[in-house]
Amino acid sequence: MPVPTTEIAEAKGSQTSTRPVRPARQEGAPQAATPTARFFLAKSGATGTTPALDRECAAEAEAMAEAFKAGTSYYAVTEYRAVVDCTGKQPQFKKEVVKK
Repeated sequence: MPVPTTEIAEAKGSQTSTRPVRPARQEGAPQAATPTARFFLAKSGATGTTPALDRECAAEAEAMAEAFKAGTSYYAVTEYRAVVDCTGKQPQFKKEVVKK
């Protein structure tokens, strides 16, 4: 037996949608820093077993273009500092982005 559309609309309207409540952001809470990579061209003639960095480029697009011209690779390097979080029962090692 078909159900009239008005009954379907009323049944849907009576349902309440519940969204999970997100906790408020704390003002003093540190935010995760976005790592900023530095870009280096590979030295020509490097074997590839150990990274051999040549000159640094200002942006990844420049590194890509220069690496293409020279027929070499380029490296993206991100620097982190190891920190220990002792707030819990066991200390935890975490990484922190080094800002330049």
